[in-house]
Amino acid sequence: MTIWLTILGMALVTYATRAPMMLALRGEVAPWLRRWLEFVPVAVFVALILPPLLLRTRGDAQAIAIGPALPAGIIGALVAWRTGNTLLTIAAGILAFWILRWIGI
Repeated sequence: MTIWLTILGMALVTYATRAPMMLALRGEVAPWLRRWLEFVPVAVFVALILPPLLLRTRGDAQAIAIGPALPAGIIGALVAWRTGNTLLTIAAGILAFWILRWIGI
């Protein structure tokens, strides 16, 4: 029973945080708001991608350090930019990461 109540609670919280915006944007969205909202996916993507590429955890502290993840991420980004192929991008990034770890970077 606790699991179902937890799932119901999570559903209610999710709905409660999204419903006001959906109700507010029922009609035509203002041009300035539309331009502003176009940047949200890029900002979210950068916020999700940069910490794993740039930060290393040592004990309790995090520090900016260039490890194999950053060059592998750059290689993956270049492959994505040139080919547009998702599977090739993932394969190139993982292969680059493995090679860089193997050679000791």
